[in-house]
Amino acid sequence: MLYTKDYLLESKITYYQLEKGYRSGIEPIILAAQANENHKNILDLGCGNGTISLIIAHRFPGTNIHGFEKNTIHLKISKLNKTTNGFKNIKFTNQDVTKFNKKYLRTFDLILTNPPFFFTHSVIMSKNKSLKDAKYITKNNLYLWIENALKYLKINGECYLINRFENLNYMLEILKNLNAEVRVKPILSFRNSKPKNVLIMFKNSTFYKEKKLKNLIIHTKTSRYSKKIQNWFK
Repeated sequence: MLYTKDYLLESKITYYQLEKGYRSGIEPIILAAQANENHKNILDLGCGNGTISLIIAHRFPGTNIHGFEKNTIHLKISKLNKTTNGFKNIKFTNQDVTKFNKKYLRTFDLILTNPPFFFTHSVIMSKNKSLKDAKYITKNNLYLWIENALKYLKINGECYLINRFENLNYMLEILKNLNAEVRVKPILSFRNSKPKNVLIMFKNSTFYKEKKLKNLIIHTKTSRYSKKIQNWFK
């Protein structure tokens, strides 16, 4: 198993990830930026190599962060990343996200998650185990992923999820079926471009509510990161 030594938040965090396999992109940066000091118990649902957890642990030392990950290679690297940076407020657990663990019912103020983007049988799947677990999911498992997130949330807790924009309608169907309160923020590479991804915020409710928010623009017209995104990388 070969991995590279990289850095997060302008070299404030040392970060190992697989050389050939899942490597984090901008999604964890966006998700980690949704946390604040009022969130005392945070779940990194499907934590991969622990990117989100590491950023939050650095920014908010008083927060308790728990990461669920079923892939044992990713889990091993996430634990290495925790130890390397000396973080005491993170716990990584070998847990299949699609299998509900009643121990954590109504536990978390905030859940951050980046489920696999591609539905199995709709694309040619990689044979790489790391990529397979990180990128592909069945529709039923995505339903379970979202349903379990709602169960893990405290009554007034919130979940932030990033996925492909083309999967939005299916995810909204799930959330409607689960009577969630939902806010939708399309993610655009450039102003006036078509959304590629989407940030969905949802919480428990007695009936379904949906609201569209202002687009999140990643780049300026000169291809630099927008000011907001630049700040999230710091």
